[in-house]
Amino acid sequence: MAALRAELKSREARGKAAAFKTWVAELEQSAAANPPGLKAGFIAGTELQPMRWMDAGLDLLESQKVAAWVELMDGNKGAPLQSFLPYPAFQMGSEIFLKGMWLCQFAECRSLAQKGFLSQDVRERHGKALKNLGHDLLKIIDALRAIPEYQKDATTMTFLTRVIGIIHEYYFPLYAADKGRWAASRYPKRFYDDAAKIGAADAWKSYPQQWLVVRLFEPMKSHVDHVWRITRGLIGTAK
Repeated sequence: MAALRAELKSREARGKAAAFKTWVAELEQSAAANPPGLKAGFIAGTELQPMRWMDAGLDLLESQKVAAWVELMDGNKGAPLQSFLPYPAFQMGSEIFLKGMWLCQFAECRSLAQKGFLSQDVRERHGKALKNLGHDLLKIIDALRAIPEYQKDATTMTFLTRVIGIIHEYYFPLYAADKGRWAASRYPKRFYDDAAKIGAADAWKSYPQQWLVVRLFEPMKSHVDHVWRITRGLIGTAK
């Protein structure tokens, strides 16, 4: 039985190696033959439909880093036993999700369907406002708390309080978080004491279980949809 498992693993490894070799060859051919570009007449702009922002945020929050697997009786890996969200995945995922919630306050954004159109001036205005929100998660949450529809909704306010708890407990930057430093925190950091001429890598890895974070964020997408009646409005428009 052990010899059979070893042979199957060897075949799998050879198959993967062959598939990888074919794949990278196709990439090289594609890069040479197809320079990147959009269809004539189109330009790429920032998405302003809030549900798509929340979807993208959840995609990142579901990008778990598995620290331990269930070991099956045949020696193979089973389901993840322990997983977490590294800082970059949490910071970017929650930022995108929260900014999606912020976009909900604008009727023109809520009513955007798959092939919806917004004029250039409207796109520029909302794009500038999103940029001004920055990357500081606490600042974004403050902006959400100032929206009357959220102030009146206990579920949303509780959710925002819990996200603040996650940030303070696990993900607050280890250094000055103002002036855009939240985004810079996505990158690996090393800390120096120039007087003592010593340095140390960031070893702060006490993160929550990834499934707990997802379980907090995931239901909020449906709840926010309910608060603003976004999907219902889009269905009504389609009819």
